[in-house]
Amino acid sequence: MVRNIKIEPAVKLESKRIAIGVLAMSVIMEIVFVVLGRFDYTVLLGNLLGGGWAILNFFLMALAVQKSVKKELPQEAKLVLQNSYTKRLLFSVAILLIGIKVEYFNWISVVIPLIFPRITIAIIKLPIFQRKEEE
Repeated sequence: MVRNIKIEPAVKLESKRIAIGVLAMSVIMEIVFVVLGRFDYTVLLGNLLGGGWAILNFFLMALAVQKSVKKELPQEAKLVLQNSYTKRLLFSVAILLIGIKVEYFNWISVVIPLIFPRITIAIIKLPIFQRKEEE
């Protein structure tokens, strides 16, 4: 069953920021593999798997938060977030297992991009990236 979900502008904006950050760090990671002489197609495929899931995971989390905010009861909101977290965690485990066990993926290039959203958020919070409030 496909639902028509209106994606809020804040979800779009933050997901775009995360995607840009993950893509930028993925390029840097690829360059590091090249410099170290360890680059091959498995690094690229691993990066696509890990980085792709990192971006999608953040987007799905943002959608869950959007959905939970619209719930009237706190228990309903909490349930939405718990269900989303459980599903995303299980899918993350599946991605990691695939990335480690399948020979077409370099497991390091699958695992490292999973922390890129956190790094991106930390960078976005730096004072130099904060907009000044108009007084």
